[in-house]
Amino acid sequence: MKLRKTFAALMLSFAFALGFVDFCFALTRAEFLSGLLEARGINWTESQEYHEKRGGAIFLLRTGIVTDNVSNLNGQVTRREALRWIIESLGLKFEAELLGDYPSGFSDIGNLSDYERGCLVVASKMQPNILDASSGSKKQAKFNGNSALSKSDMQKFLERVRNISRRNFTLDVIRNPLDGMRVLIHREGVFSGIPSWRFYIDGFANKSQAENLRKLLKDLAVETTSHQTHGKYFLRTPKIEDYNIIRRLSSFIKSRKLSYRILPSVSNPNTAILPKFYVMLYLDPSYWRISPLVSKAGARTLDYLSSMTKFHGAKAGINAGFFAITKPERGFPIGALKVNGKILNTPYEGRGALGWNDDDEAIFAISASNPYIYNDSGELIASVNPEFVSDANNWFDMTNIIQAGPLLLDGGAVVGNSEGFDSALLSARHPRSAIGLSNEGQWIFLLVDGRNGMHASGATISELTEIFRSHDIPHALNLDGGGSSEIIINGRIYNAISEGRERMISYAIGAFALNAKK
Repeated sequence: MKLRKTFAALMLSFAFALGFVDFCFALTRAEFLSGLLEARGINWTESQEYHEKRGGAIFLLRTGIVTDNVSNLNGQVTRREALRWIIESLGLKFEAELLGDYPSGFSDIGNLSDYERGCLVVASKMQPNILDASSGSKKQAKFNGNSALSKSDMQKFLERVRNISRRNFTLDVIRNPLDGMRVLIHREGVFSGIPSWRFYIDGFANKSQAENLRKLLKDLAVETTSHQTHGKYFLRTPKIEDYNIIRRLSSFIKSRKLSYRILPSVSNPNTAILPKFYVMLYLDPSYWRISPLVSKAGARTLDYLSSMTKFHGAKAGINAGFFAITKPERGFPIGALKVNGKILNTPYEGRGALGWNDDDEAIFAISASNPYIYNDSGELIASVNPEFVSDANNWFDMTNIIQAGPLLLDGGAVVGNSEGFDSALLSARHPRSAIGLSNEGQWIFLLVDGRNGMHASGATISELTEIFRSHDIPHALNLDGGGSSEIIINGRIYNAISEGRERMISYAIGAFALNAKK
């Protein structure tokens, strides 16, 4: 017995000498999650019924700041779990999902999910980063995702989380999905409150189906209300504070083969570090031309951006101008729309517009009068030269015209014309879509996410203008925003749509290879 004790003591001393003592005492998931809660600086009151080392973990999981369903809090935490939970706690889940196929620089990622690979990219690319700056270098570092998280690594990770929570950080990733396309993905700031959640259930063929499920859920003590958009019915819960309810609802709805959306609501007390996210697509004019897109059923039919880009064969697309809704899946553009020389809708006086042709000419200006004349039956019978702010340009030489507003930049100068828009649309933060033109003739599609307190707070018109100015873009026009804001690049949606799903729109702008048929 004495020999065994002596041997054990020697082995322990040996472990200390080699610096391996971290692995002699396994860190539990509860310890790590509790430490993560503290590092994020989120205020909470511990319930007396939980032990100190479990209370923080249970609270964190109940808030949905970490959405995993962790069944064994006493189990050993791995490096892949720790990184996944850190990224999610910072509100960077969407960015990790978006970058799952981006080169991480690590050689041992074969056993990681696409999402975990995206977490590696985000953690090593953000400034300040979570992983060591040397991670993902030319040496093809190893992440060792299945290894137990050491105490020293936990302390290092959480100290970096603590620093990020106290001040701003940035993430900038450049992608080149196709020749002549450059995509900038930008994120900054973190949320600072405790989220609540709304659960949406979609996929009902009619109102009675939605009502039947609403009654069933009520019997299960889950309240929902029925809503309709564009003739599509869905159910929505009130705000839910306990994410365990969301987890159970998700499993139940999956079993019924219905689609659902989960959207957060966060009140951020620290407005200095509100999360911001935008995607900026640059299109080289040597490779790409742009054209308005309408539904295959015509300009009076609403359609999804994904359907429009697929039908027309566009390799990228962004929602365009404002529109009116007349009935389910029907509506019309508000303002000028001219597609490949054909006039589809007339201008809205006093609003910003963009025209361009196949000779690399473009006009950004504000419509001052209606250049079209109609008979009593509403038929177009003549056109007159329209008066625009830039009246030296001939708008009738423009093959394509779209209109939205307000006009943001003209030759690098801030326009500052409200164009009659309500101050709430201009001064409040919303999701935004916009189009710009560089001095080199590159078209720029800009998408700013918003209405998601964990991911992105949106932008005011002034903030949208400043994004263009910060990238030296001299010409820019605001497009329709809010739930309509969406950008697709090479068949993939690159933003977190504020409603959690695509909205039907009137028309869009698509990018086509120069050798593609019109």
